[in-house]
Amino acid sequence: MRAARTRATSGESASWGIRRRLFDALARLGLSRPALRAYELALAAKSALRERRLDLGGVPLPPARLRVQVSPQAADASYFLRSGREQAELLRSILREGGTSIEALGSILDWGCGCGRILRHWTGLSPKTRVCGCDINPKAVDWCRSHLDFAEVAVNELAPPLPYPAESFDFVYALSVFTHLSEELQHAWMRECQRVLKPEGYLLFSTMGEYYAALKRLTDSERKAFRDGQLVVLYEGSVGTNVCSVYHPREYVNGTLAAEFEPVLFRPAIFGRQDVYLFRKLAVLE
Repeated sequence: MRAARTRATSGESASWGIRRRLFDALARLGLSRPALRAYELALAAKSALRERRLDLGGVPLPPARLRVQVSPQAADASYFLRSGREQAELLRSILREGGTSIEALGSILDWGCGCGRILRHWTGLSPKTRVCGCDINPKAVDWCRSHLDFAEVAVNELAPPLPYPAESFDFVYALSVFTHLSEELQHAWMRECQRVLKPEGYLLFSTMGEYYAALKRLTDSERKAFRDGQLVVLYEGSVGTNVCSVYHPREYVNGTLAAEFEPVLFRPAIFGRQDVYLFRKLAVLE
């Protein structure tokens, strides 16, 4: 089993080495974002032909052109539904480990909700729970507004602020969001999460950590910087898109990015092999 995992990791690493060289070449030509969009559209067109006879759980399915912007795999409707359900359960599990539950929270925010891959799975929560989502993609937000009537969904910009008053939420989660932001924007958004969270509110987010740094996505100097505890940002010119990718050493997250929060839980390589962190906003001292 260990040998099989080693071979799989080796194969994935080699594949990413090829993709990294391709992305570098496209970035030099200023073509990385158009190339990614063309790839997404091709996947969406292919997937749109295979969307019948799916159990949607009473919630409509977003069009493939919106799903693919979550990730290339999400163009596949079955993957979109299954992964959203599994990741909603992952959030429930981590909150339980952290000493609370999704049902015990009065207000939650899916920051970076896209077209509702996870947000759709909160439809069964009590009407007393305020469920919100926000995203930089107006078309995804429009779809959520039209089809997820249990949630309040809004557009946010690439940079703060969020369209909410201070201390609005008991729980904010951001899955694969910090992985596409510049260092400056990450710190600005961390301050914004502090602002919108209630005292002792929870913040959960995912990052690309040791697992991804071990693949051939990074050059030798980038891997050294990562090992030295430094943030590594690739393709910063495409910040806010899936082209930009960011690698977070654990010590950087705990000691720099989220230094103003209380660490609660850390789970490596569990969200699509991304690391997941759960923090708590410190209570206000009288």
